[in-house]
Order: sequence, then structure tokens, then C-alpha cells
Amino acid sequence: MVKAVAVDVEGDACVVRKSSEGNRLYSKGCYGIKEKEYLLNLVETCYLIEKGRVEARRKGKKINLEKFMEYALEYIPDFEIKYLVYRDLRERGYIVRMQEGGESFLLYERGKRPPAKPAFQVRAISERATFRIADIEKNIEDAENKLILGVVDEEGDITYYIAKFFRMKGEMEERDYEGKIILLNDRCITKDEGLREKLREDFVGREIGEYTQLSLMEAAYLVEKGVKVTRRGRKMSMERFIKHARKIQPDIERRLLVYKEMRKMKLLPKTGFKFGSHFRVYEENPEKSHAPYLVHVVDSSHESTWAEVSRAVRLAHSVKKEMIFAMVGGDKTKYIRLRRITP
Repeated sequence: MVKAVAVDVEGDACVVRKSSEGNRLYSKGCYGIKEKEYLLNLVETCYLIEKGRVEARRKGKKINLEKFMEYALEYIPDFEIKYLVYRDLRERGYIVRMQEGGESFLLYERGKRPPAKPAFQVRAISERATFRIADIEKNIEDAENKLILGVVDEEGDITYYIAKFFRMKGEMEERDYEGKIILLNDRCITKDEGLREKLREDFVGREIGEYTQLSLMEAAYLVEKGVKVTRRGRKMSMERFIKHARKIQPDIERRLLVYKEMRKMKLLPKTGFKFGSHFRVYEENPEKSHAPYLVHVVDSSHESTWAEVSRAVRLAHSVKKEMIFAMVGGDKTKYIRLRRITP
């Protein structure tokens, strides 16, 4: 049995006094960094204590695993969350290194180690933390679109998500329209046969007997594309139409922005209500294919719980769809995909 390496706990790091022992820890798992002396961060030290590979001392006295964890919490408030994710990835056979600053881990492909480029940046998160879309955006940017989120539940189980900026592209061409639609209250209808024929070809609206029913979203899009809308026999401007629609659907302008962008991407958005999202989105003819995406529109200040996010992603996966958040705000809309993975 290999003798445990003695390390001295000093502040937010642990010092390996003997260079030969530091070299051994690094060569067999990439633990520690060499400065004037070999230093281990608190997370990896905890793992090595658990594995019996190091013996920690503080002020000359040995401290056990429990005492070490209590000590580490003084420097890393979410220590146990970070440790559980680090430990899980190490147990799966990965080389994991703490990123400078200590907020994330660098994860290397199996069989690779520094100085190779890490495959992902990993952030450890408690299920009780607030889900903030702006934080996810920043984390993705910091990780150069290679981000894994490890969300730890109250029992210590970990759910992993790949989070990335995502670009959708379809085959449904846009075009202009002409004709008339009538605003009822929370939807529109049309009996204009010329318009109905084009809508039929483009899979917009729903035919009910002698007329076609349109959602407020579809109607707003058609008005911008040249269709005239009336209510009680009077023509409505786009401004008046949106003012009316806002009373029924307060976020219609935000959703409409995303709807129009997706149409420009040659995608066909339809309501995603049955799936708990704003849109289900088709890449091609919906009569010959299924919708591969669920898109939920949020603004840049959006907050939620991780339980709600987990439910949305799991539901999307269960119906063979990708869960995408369209974050509206700033210079442009950012489409963020969250996908569950098993490392």
C-alpha cells in the first residue's frame, strides 16, 4: 500500500512539501500545480483525503475528512456542491482541473490531460440556486460555447446539461400575403379564399369549416406581411392591433420578435402550449415531419427555478425535441439550448 502524502493546509490551498511526492500526485491524475512548491486546491485535496492518498495537517495536527470539509466551507461557501460534481467526474475516469478563480472546472476528454485543450468548462450548481438566463448566457460566453452544468439535487444526485448558443435552420420559405382578416377578440378569422389558399400551402392557421382561424401571433405576422385586419367593420393599424393584443397576451411583442426571426430562418413556429412552451418549431412540412424544437421566449432578466428547467428539458427529451430558450434583450436574440447528458 502506498503511503499517504503529507500536505499542510494553509489558507485556501494545501502544500506538498516534498517535490517527489508532488510529482507523483501530478503524474498519476494531474493533481496540483507547481509554483514555488506543489499546491493542491481544497476540492482536489478533499478527494485525495477520501481516497487515502493524502494526509492533511493543519498547524501540525492531522485533520480528518469531516473536519477538512468544515474548514473548506470557510473559503468556498458552496464547497459541498463543487466537491460532489468534482468527485463524480473523477469517479467516471475524467481528468478534472480547477479553473483559475475557482468558479469552474476544466474537463478533459478521456485519455487526455494538460497541456491538451479541455473539452468543456463545468459549473457546479445546487438545485436550490436560482436559474438566471443572463448567468447562463455569461457562463456560455466564458466557456466559449463549451459549457456543462452539473446540477446537484438534495440527495446528492447530479444532472448534467450541455448549455450552448444554438442556431436553427429550416426549409420553409417566407413570402408576402394579401387579403383580409377579421379580429374577433383573442384570435382572428378569414374567409378570403385567395388568402386561405396561401395559408393552407404554408401551414399557417387552422381551417374550421368555411373559414381559417388564426392566432394573434400569426395574425400580427400576416399584417406585417401585407394582410389587412378589421374589427367590427373598421380597418385597424398594426399599432392598434398590437395594443389590443397586448391586453390579452402582454408579452406578444417579445414573442412576435422571435416568431419573425424564426420565419426568417425558414422555420415554422406553431403553438407549444401542449408542451408547456411558447412554440413548437418545424424545419419542414409539418405533415411529413415532427417539430424538433421547443422554444420558450424570455427576456434577459428572466429567473426561474432549476426544478422548472429540469421539467421543461425532460419533457422536451421525452417527446424527442430540443429545449431552446430564446433570450430577448440587448443587440440580438440569443438562442440557448439545454440538453441533458450522461458524461
